[in-house]
Amino acid sequence: MGLFRLASVQAVSGSVLASVSGKWARYTVMTGWVMRRPPDGDEELARWIVGGASQLRVLRAGLERAVTDHTVKTDRQDLTERITIVATELAGNALRHGRPPTVVLLRRTEGHLVVEVLDSDVDATPAVDSQRPSGDGGLGLLLTERLAHDVGWYATGTGGKGVWAAFALAR
Repeated sequence: MGLFRLASVQAVSGSVLASVSGKWARYTVMTGWVMRRPPDGDEELARWIVGGASQLRVLRAGLERAVTDHTVKTDRQDLTERITIVATELAGNALRHGRPPTVVLLRRTEGHLVVEVLDSDVDATPAVDSQRPSGDGGLGLLLTERLAHDVGWYATGTGGKGVWAAFALAR
């Protein structure tokens, strides 16, 4: 079990209560992410085209292999779990709220791995519905903020958008 195995998450009055590794914490609900590009990547490690929810399992398995192949052993399990959770959440959001194709990239930058999810709908910007009733989902962006080192999104210039999360590598 990794550090960020989630036991429970629920929305409560403009914030989120989450049990991470058995400890409850309250996180403020964001309404939107900052529009900015991810850190420049030195190397693209892997790329997936996700056509539907059934392909998220293939994405998860591919991410586990790619992260394992490109990280040091001391960092591997926790980082793999966090990246897999975030990439699955962001790809699921793109499938639900964006337009195809959904492309997931894993890139290495100076000291980070970056997951980037691209879709073809620049109008569906990443934002949390703070009025959503508890139990109705919609907590993937909050989990992403909590599990990643840095997050953001940008318009691609070709009518789409990229949503990204960066994860610090062990030194």
